[in-house]
Amino acid sequence: MKRESFGTRLGFLMVSAGCAIGIGNVWRFPFVVGQNGGSVFVLFYLAFLLIMGVPVLTMELAVGRAGRASAIRAFNNLEPRGSKWHRTGSCAPWGAIC
Repeated sequence: MKRESFGTRLGFLMVSAGCAIGIGNVWRFPFVVGQNGGSVFVLFYLAFLLIMGVPVLTMELAVGRAGRASAIRAFNNLEPRGSKWHRTGSCAPWGAIC
């Protein structure tokens, strides 16, 4: 069975951004926090979003692209059985122990 894919890179980036960032998160949250004197919190929020979010997103995209399967099967495909990361796939709440 052929898997669906995006036609352009821009389309993929737009869908990813739309899924990750809700419109309330982009516009309303910083506005309300700024009105109530929490502008420094917004700066820390954006900094931690970049520091922690970008590496996790990169890892998730890399595993998904290389594994071409569900979370459990992707880890099975990418890591040999018995390695320390092989057990990570079975940590998914919907998965069985591999």
